[in-house]
Amino acid sequence: MHRIITNHIMDEDLSVSGFCEETFEEVSSRFTNVEVLGTHGHNVLARAKRYGRWFLLKGLSPDVAHEELYRQMLDKELDIMMRLQHTGVAQAIGMEMVERLGECIVMEWIEGSTLKKWLESDTTSSDRKHVASQLLDAVEHIHAHGIAHRDLKPSNIMITSNGHNVKIIDFGLADTDVHAILKQPAGTEHYMAPEQASTSKPDVRNDIYSLGLVLREMNLGRDYKKPIARCLMPIAERYQSMEEMKADLRRRASRRRTMRIGIVALALIGVLAGTATIAAWLNKKNAATVIVQDEQARRQVDSLQNELVKTSTLVEKSRLTQDSLRYHVGGMNDTIASLNIANSQLRQAQMERDARQQIVDKAIADGLSIIDATNAATHIKEHIDTVSDSKYVWIDWHYQAIQGEKKIPEYMNSIRNRFSSKELAEIEYALKEHCNNYESLIRKKIRKINVYFDNAIDDL
Repeated sequence: MHRIITNHIMDEDLSVSGFCEETFEEVSSRFTNVEVLGTHGHNVLARAKRYGRWFLLKGLSPDVAHEELYRQMLDKELDIMMRLQHTGVAQAIGMEMVERLGECIVMEWIEGSTLKKWLESDTTSSDRKHVASQLLDAVEHIHAHGIAHRDLKPSNIMITSNGHNVKIIDFGLADTDVHAILKQPAGTEHYMAPEQASTSKPDVRNDIYSLGLVLREMNLGRDYKKPIARCLMPIAERYQSMEEMKADLRRRASRRRTMRIGIVALALIGVLAGTATIAAWLNKKNAATVIVQDEQARRQVDSLQNELVKTSTLVEKSRLTQDSLRYHVGGMNDTIASLNIANSQLRQAQMERDARQQIVDKAIADGLSIIDATNAATHIKEHIDTVSDSKYVWIDWHYQAIQGEKKIPEYMNSIRNRFSSKELAEIEYALKEHCNNYESLIRKKIRKINVYFDNAIDDL
């Protein structure tokens, strides 16, 4: 036995394994390789190495480092992050004094890109839905701890390079009911809920509105269209919690599966009908052979009857299969009858919805006409089409480009009494989408004027 094992080992590849590099970095307990990444508002962000791992450091810029207000903001952010332990949320390690940076929140370093950059890459529908599912789970975890993030946007959502996993970052504006300091309205203008700009009370429904805007930019397809529209409704009519939103998405997915099962069941009924027809044909063939009178014909009949016995055996097996199928699709006839009644009712309801949808579409068209007329009056598009260098672009081009969008609240208020809240949300969604496309068009035209100016646009 020992000889067999030895021979087996000798047959194995015994070449030496090892690293290709011959030099190794020193593993230190203090922060080394400190690299300042830039400033973000009143914060300084840096990357540093300790124990052979990278960490993200978030401290205060020197001009506010000694002000108590900003120190409290940093402490509050750490306290909120330490409450959260979820794979979809950036993890905080603690607060430490770092040489040349002062007190800093120490966080995990995330190797990847922001959701905004990730969406600009070549992503599939499956990839985007996978990321959306993770994002919903992470926001649900945050809300379950009584925390409102208040600044959900693509640039505050990281996607890891390895595995495309979600990591929500930047809790600088986050708040809870238990904190009694730094109570004031906060958020990023384009992504915060309408009511968020005028209230200091944290509300998870503000995040749900922002989440709807983020999901809309992810191009998730028609399955998410209605849930996104509900996220963007007035606060009392949008989803009241992430649990409610996820339950609605599950119900919609379940209905789609049920429809697919119904189609398969109808196909099985067709198979059963076809099998019964074959059996009837075989019985008719058997009766025709009986009328043959002569001996030679009788011998042929005997031969045919032997074949029919075999065929009857197959038919019997087929009938058993039919019984099994009937058991699994039992009650299908009653279901089909009910479906016919329901279908008639649905057709009537659909006619009513179509008539109502025409009214909504007319309201959308009227709103788009007002927005287009307002945009045309600024002449910003014609101006940009004629310039050849960034120094000739109007300094207030962004202000001019959103003049049409400013007409939306006024127009929505004028039609509010004629539509339901759901219809108003659909109209407002269409108008804002139109404005977003127009502003994107202006941005693309400016980027073509000068590469240098492209960086200035990204900073706005």
